[in-house]
Parts: sequence; structure tokens; C-alpha cells
Amino acid sequence: MNIAEYTEILRCPACAGKGRGELTPLKADWLACDCGRQYPIVEGIPVMLPDEGEKWFKVPADELPEITEHDRFVNA
Repeated sequence: MNIAEYTEILRCPACAGKGRGELTPLKADWLACDCGRQYPIVEGIPVMLPDEGEKWFKVPADELPEITEHDRFVNA
């Protein structure tokens, strides 16, 4: 699945119940909600956990880390 397909079906877990939460691609491996929460895509899988969105809340796009294989194990 490519990033555009993710944005069609996924919603920010913090906003979805309020009728909002649409996501947009950000960098190569990130999805962002207009509320400021950002979710990494690790090995092709979006990490849509509320804690992940809060962890990267309003971090400028140029300061978001590149997602690597190593991150899958370090941040678990």
C-alpha cells in the first residue's frame, strides 16, 4: 500500500471521533494530521497509536527523524 492509499482510509485516532482526523503525507515515512500529531510509517506500516501521535506533536517536519529498520526495535 502506498502513502496515498493510507490517507484515504486512516484517520488520526485523537480526532477521528470528532469527524476530523484526515491525514496527509509528510516526508517519506510520516503521516500528519492538521491537529499537529504525526505518525511514523515503519517498514510500510503506519504506527497509528495515540502515544506516537503525542510523541511527535507539532515537531517541525525538518526535525522528524528518518525511519530505519533499527527504529523498529529501539522504539518498541
